[in-house]
Amino acid sequence: MSEAGQTIVARKISSARVSRSPIPQVEMIGEDFAKLLDDRLRRLLRTITSSIILDCEVRKLSRVLEAIPVPAMLGVVDVKNSPAAALVNISNDLIYHIVDLRMGGDTEQSPVPTARSITPLDCALCSDFVNALIGAFTQAISMYLGAPEMEWMSLRQFEQHVTMARIAPDNADVLVLNVSLDIGEAARSGDFDMVIPLSVLDSFKAASQRRPQDAAERNMLDLWSNRMSRAAREAPVRITSVIHRLHLDLGSIQAWREGDVLEIPAAGRNRIELMLSGQDEVPIAIGRLGAFEEQKAVKLTLPPDPDFVKHIRSLTGEPGA
Repeated sequence: MSEAGQTIVARKISSARVSRSPIPQVEMIGEDFAKLLDDRLRRLLRTITSSIILDCEVRKLSRVLEAIPVPAMLGVVDVKNSPAAALVNISNDLIYHIVDLRMGGDTEQSPVPTARSITPLDCALCSDFVNALIGAFTQAISMYLGAPEMEWMSLRQFEQHVTMARIAPDNADVLVLNVSLDIGEAARSGDFDMVIPLSVLDSFKAASQRRPQDAAERNMLDLWSNRMSRAAREAPVRITSVIHRLHLDLGSIQAWREGDVLEIPAAGRNRIELMLSGQDEVPIAIGRLGAFEEQKAVKLTLPPDPDFVKHIRSLTGEPGA
């Protein structure tokens, strides 16, 4: 075929009408996705976040890839039981802020992002962000379909050019979620796109319809499961309250003497982190220091981590796990 003929065919393919999403009311999934993403990012970045869905539409993959400037940070996401993959495109501004905050940046400052090349360190620091995004989207889909949450998606690798991130045929119809994200008290801002082929949504819908209906009932009737659930409910745990964290060098600690004063900011009493002893430094709940019945007490200001509560329910065999 001549070059002119190839151009005409490519134009016809790219301008073809798009299909409808196999899952109706994807806007509702987008809204749930934004809320769930905020819950996960607050724990990851240790500050407030606000996600807003700017756009949610079905487009041709070729048109989506043409609009991505290179080099870019493109997360290729494998999808279980699907030949196609999903794609996450993170803007340069958002990359800068995520890397800066994960390296100890101040959440109350909003420095101007600097343009630079994307390094392997950037990809490593942003991988947890992409995993949080994947988890939030999977949870939103599961909630909408009424299916148990499954490990449907996983990050495969990062690419910097669209030619290396072909997730489906060029003429494939894809759902594009464009999300704006504000981070921290200074509202650092950036955006990202999540690109999901409609064939992937088809596989999600089919998987939800194949789930066993009576698995939970069978587990609850199992004597061994009941004994283990009771043991889990009665297991003692130790909770640690953290008022403030100091970041010091070893020289400063070595110079400590009896009578030295370590200052605690006044805002520290408004954010008490409650953590399980022996776990990673990730709070399971946030509270505020106060008084109750003439004693010091902590009042919860944020509910416990939903993933932690879900994990407890799975151990104890309670409904909702």
